[in-house]
Amino acid sequence: MKVWMMIELCLSSKMNSMRWTHFIFMSTLTLSPYTFAQDHQYNLQAEPQQISLISGLFEISGLAVASENSVYAHNDEHSIVYEIDISSGQVQSAFALGNPTLAADFEGIAAWNGRIYLITSDGLLYEALIGAHQSRAKFNAYDTGVGEFCEVEGLAVGPAHPSGEGNFLILCKSARQPELRDRLNIFTWNLEDRLPVSTPWMSLERDDILKKKEQKKFKPSAIEWKEDTAHLLIISGSNNQYIRLAQEGTVIAKSKLRSQYHRQAEGLTIMPSGHIVIADEGSSRQAGQLSIYKP
Repeated sequence: MKVWMMIELCLSSKMNSMRWTHFIFMSTLTLSPYTFAQDHQYNLQAEPQQISLISGLFEISGLAVASENSVYAHNDEHSIVYEIDISSGQVQSAFALGNPTLAADFEGIAAWNGRIYLITSDGLLYEALIGAHQSRAKFNAYDTGVGEFCEVEGLAVGPAHPSGEGNFLILCKSARQPELRDRLNIFTWNLEDRLPVSTPWMSLERDDILKKKEQKKFKPSAIEWKEDTAHLLIISGSNNQYIRLAQEGTVIAKSKLRSQYHRQAEGLTIMPSGHIVIADEGSSRQAGQLSIYKP
């Protein structure tokens, strides 16, 4: 294997019934194939604790740890960052980037050193201080350069950078360059250099990690870095595939998420307690959801 828009805030008095009214705006790796074990740390075949989300997170798109018992989340159209209690599903706070609120195709979120980061499908990374409830935050924008290589579908804080500055993993959904097709591609971008990327950090042939029948539906949608083991956790929401990789690209484990619990997994994070939290978009019959798995 070769490893080489304007939107106004409209909040009710009860945080649990928060609503947003939207207005459009214009603004400025050698492997033995298919011998992978189940993940012994996480039983993703077990029944998770599930929590329904408010309507503003019907199309939830990313997750990041906010505190011991809460996560940051966003939808895929607006730069509104919600803090959600994972034991109750209640929204503890929410703030927006920009005035009017920035709108784009947001596909991932990360938190680092008191700041929040949102990334678009074209690889634009937006940075803002974590804001107070109902506030609007000024933001910086960076072109990571990843959009030239692929459509982005996930963001996570990655392995420590030598400078001590934030280092982000950027997950590709589909390649835009011929040499990256039929591969799992991950880029890194850091706050020390803040320069556009030129090559993937990891690029794995799909034949080495997936069966042929799985590959057509494999569209990575979420990524998380597990610091204590130096492992990558990746989910493909389109076929409910879960993969755990070592930092050098070796497949540690893979399994399927159960479709009865996961309609379309779009977000993933690991809590300080070790619990995995997965976010799924809603459907005509169901609100967006969080699923929490015990370690």
